[in-house]
Amino acid sequence: MMSDATSENRRHLLARIIEALENGGGLTDAILDYIDAVLFPPEPDRLASFLTDDTNSERDSLLDLIFFPDQAVQADLEPLLEAARCSAEDKNEVHDGLMARAIHARVNLPDGRKLISLLVPDFIKSQYLERLNIAWQMDLRVAAAIENCLSAELGPIVKVRLRNAGICTCSSHGVFLCRFFERMADSHPDYLACLDLALSLMQTADEGVDVYDLLVEHKRSLFRSLQQARRFETLLGQSNMETLMLQGVRAPHVSPNALMQHMRRIDLICFGIFGKTEAIDMPIEKPVRQVSDLDTAGAAVQSLLR
Repeated sequence: MMSDATSENRRHLLARIIEALENGGGLTDAILDYIDAVLFPPEPDRLASFLTDDTNSERDSLLDLIFFPDQAVQADLEPLLEAARCSAEDKNEVHDGLMARAIHARVNLPDGRKLISLLVPDFIKSQYLERLNIAWQMDLRVAAAIENCLSAELGPIVKVRLRNAGICTCSSHGVFLCRFFERMADSHPDYLACLDLALSLMQTADEGVDVYDLLVEHKRSLFRSLQQARRFETLLGQSNMETLMLQGVRAPHVSPNALMQHMRRIDLICFGIFGKTEAIDMPIEKPVRQVSDLDTAGAAVQSLLR
């Protein structure tokens, strides 16, 4: 019975992925802006001709952008993925099913008008499936924490973020995530941003690392970047960009405000989960004290201490 139910879930999943691909060719304003900036003015006739030219490698890159599973598609598929609990072998079966099926997709303009209908190339089907990460499975404790602590609207969005991150949730990372969902208020406006920040750090860390130490070390790194960014702003106030570039001074990639925001989110996570955070103070610049009495060493020390 369990095997039959699992097989049915996989068949249903394959059908839904095919349906998502058939309806996934939506051109957005952002994609049209990209085409205009990188390729050509996106008049409908020229764009239709471009998308049907299977000899053009630039067309392949654009199709990869168009057929990208967005959050809405992933959230819709998530309950099926949870039920199917696909293994690597199951993923291969779904992949074979996609390759065996000729999928015709409608490509729409941003206003909903049909531009063209095209046969979805195999590499697009393969890439689409890869991005869904269907063989990733969530630890049951983490799943229970999400179900018990998050709103019905937010739960699927959080699950999609975890699936996209692809981290192992049965390790110490899973313990941290359970505490995150149990102790962080999901109504906070920075909730998802805090989760994304934590996930991005855990993606690059060993499974056994202490997450608090990971957060604190990242905060120190952000603080160093903040100091560099502020020094750059000071130098820019004294000279122009061209002169600074000639002197080998590089502009920071992130603004001081963005760095401060990231540090604030780390504090929100650390206080919310661990009840503490790492305090980092900006260095205080004070005027150099004058040594007024040089007659004896003791007098000189006392002068500095005043």
